[in-house]
Amino acid sequence: MICEDKVQIGFLMNSEHEMTESSGISYCISKLSITEFTMSQGNTSSGTGKLRQFMCIEYPGLVENVPNMIETLGGIEKISEVYCEDNRRMELRFRPSDVYCKPTCGERHNSTALLLRIVRKKKKKKSSDCQPEVVNGDGGEGTVSLSQPDSSSIKTELLGVVHTTYTFNNMCDFQYLPLITSEDCMSHVCVYDQLVPQGMESADWLNQSAPLYLPPAAFTRMDTPQDYRYRREPNQDVKSKTPQNIICRTRQRRTHFAIFSTFKDEEIPKEPLPGAMSQIRVKFMDKALYQGLKDAFHKRPIWSKNALRVWLNYNSDKLKYLLPTISYYFHTGPWRNLWVRLGYDPRKDPNAWIYQTFDYRIRQAGGVKTKIEAKRSYSNYVLPYKSSSASKRKTSVIQSLHLGETGEEGIGEAASGDKTSDELYIFRPGMIPPYRQMFYQYCDIQVPEIQKLLEESILSGANKVCSEKHGWLPAGVEARCRDIMSRLIEKTLAERTEQGEGLEEEELRSNSDSDSPTEGNSTEEDAAE
Repeated sequence: MICEDKVQIGFLMNSEHEMTESSGISYCISKLSITEFTMSQGNTSSGTGKLRQFMCIEYPGLVENVPNMIETLGGIEKISEVYCEDNRRMELRFRPSDVYCKPTCGERHNSTALLLRIVRKKKKKKSSDCQPEVVNGDGGEGTVSLSQPDSSSIKTELLGVVHTTYTFNNMCDFQYLPLITSEDCMSHVCVYDQLVPQGMESADWLNQSAPLYLPPAAFTRMDTPQDYRYRREPNQDVKSKTPQNIICRTRQRRTHFAIFSTFKDEEIPKEPLPGAMSQIRVKFMDKALYQGLKDAFHKRPIWSKNALRVWLNYNSDKLKYLLPTISYYFHTGPWRNLWVRLGYDPRKDPNAWIYQTFDYRIRQAGGVKTKIEAKRSYSNYVLPYKSSSASKRKTSVIQSLHLGETGEEGIGEAASGDKTSDELYIFRPGMIPPYRQMFYQYCDIQVPEIQKLLEESILSGANKVCSEKHGWLPAGVEARCRDIMSRLIEKTLAERTEQGEGLEEEELRSNSDSDSPTEGNSTEEDAAE
């Protein structure tokens, strides 16, 4: 581990410098405005012989105190933590003691450089060693000067190879200081002590009045200069309901020619967008893939994306381009988060109740929720600006001679990235949902008690008009189905606990190893991307 290795700190050096060593940390102070920080990775010999490997940080400032510089980077442990993760960015806070300080981030780059240690030794000369020399001036009078021979020597040493460099070429986020205007409106008063406890405060400190100061975690999503000039997006929909004074609240949806519909739309799409068919040709999609998806929608007019992934054994990248050619996406109403065959309107077909969305969430009662891991953890959440994965370039690899097929290596990669188990969209007695929130369809809930309840509800009191909240089913049916499913899950967990099995380790961490079932059919952007 890097954090266990000896740390070496170096800077760009010129002719005027001094070298010092203290507490196992060697550093060189330079008078240049750009400095470099290097951390050794230990004695490694892979590709560099016996030379050690270092990482480098180009610090954007004039360094006068090295410990303070390291503190602005979060300390040695934080630097080691960032270095161990390939997609993390190095954070630099110019006010490290201020919790409200917004950082500037450094990007990670591969580099090939050498780290040299240059030492210049000077030997002090005694006054007796100086020899007087007479210099004749213009006036004929001589002046006496003392000349000293150059006795300095320069020693160089190759320390190792720099293989990774962090550069701070991006802009810093907006800074909002904890200040309030004084009563005379002539100055500002710092209220930091009223907002942040200074040690172990008593309970009375929480009851004291404090100014309203709630800055966001990040003010801007981008830290690189953009050629914006207050222009509207060129591909923005002319019929958009966004007011003219709003430039752009978030990034535009990447739809890949998908059609989105709401429950209140009067007409449903009957034909795909013109670019949808050309897109699958550009992506080298085989006709057999398209025909397989077409047959699936002919057999069943409404599907979830995860059900299609399991049924057809297609990965998400293929469905992303194939689905817009055959179906449109409902993101509100009883068929929300589902793909519907073009030309089919479930609001006019009473038999479409069987395809409605069933939103089930694990309940807290009995500790059941704690036994099923959540897809997203707020404690492990990483702000978007901390990660640089979006800027990483991906290598294109042809996995098979047939561009529409997947090679043996590709199958293994797809299997590891896309989970293709029936539990992603089907529920049976004795099963436990892999995630705390699941979007099922009533036709995929293979529980006799629930199916009997649905049939009796349809025969006895089905809605004559499709409603946005309940669809073709009477009110209260969905809640009763949740009660039945919760009872079955609690029973299954109790049986496994008595047998000493509990949840399998793979089940508990399934959401961290693969995409969630709600991924791709719970939000518009996920469905489109």
